[in-house]
Amino acid sequence: MVSCRAFEALPDPGGPTRTHGDPSTGARNVLCGDTLGRQEGVVKGPSRPLARRYARALLDVAAASGMNEAIALRDDLDRFLALVRNHGDLATALEQPGVGADAKRRVTAAIAERLGASPLLGRLLALVVTNDRLALLPALTEAYTEMLNARRGVVSAQAVSAVELAGDQRQALAAALAKAAGREVELDTRVEPEVLGGLVVRMGGTTYDGSVRARLGALRRSLAAGR
Repeated sequence: MVSCRAFEALPDPGGPTRTHGDPSTGARNVLCGDTLGRQEGVVKGPSRPLARRYARALLDVAAASGMNEAIALRDDLDRFLALVRNHGDLATALEQPGVGADAKRRVTAAIAERLGASPLLGRLLALVVTNDRLALLPALTEAYTEMLNARRGVVSAQAVSAVELAGDQRQALAAALAKAAGREVELDTRVEPEVLGGLVVRMGGTTYDGSVRARLGALRRSLAAGR
């Protein structure tokens, strides 16, 4: 059973708000399946520190059901964001202040259902819509992934190449990055033909591209040698 203790003192991670009914209701209730009353006085707009507070509490709840559940939630968040980004009209509607919270809750719930996402994602979406913090989701997802990886003892890296990397090249790149990081690397790759120098790697907040060829040299040599 998912523990809700992480949310007991968290009506809204952004600061004090008022709720109708029991004043202890809030993020804990939404993520644990209860109904959240309409909140007032919520500060609008994205904030990385605030996103990290949501992400930390979310990870505590997800991880209480096991690391596989926490990893699955990360994948659900990624798929939700990808779907919204790939449908411009949908993204525009969700960003419009003129679209009411009830409509946004219905839309986000329908998306989560279509994706076959976990109930926890549905409750998170209901929470951020109610608190008018839907714009936090990209930063929240990034922070959640970072915290999840730290808890798992891995570091995430992204490689963008001009051509698709072969399987052995991908393994060699992952091994080179793991050696540089001193721990396991979870590598995501994608292709963008216009990439300068043929390869861009981002890991641990640092981007290695054609403008820092000395740093990329060892990685490219590893790829070429298959090491």
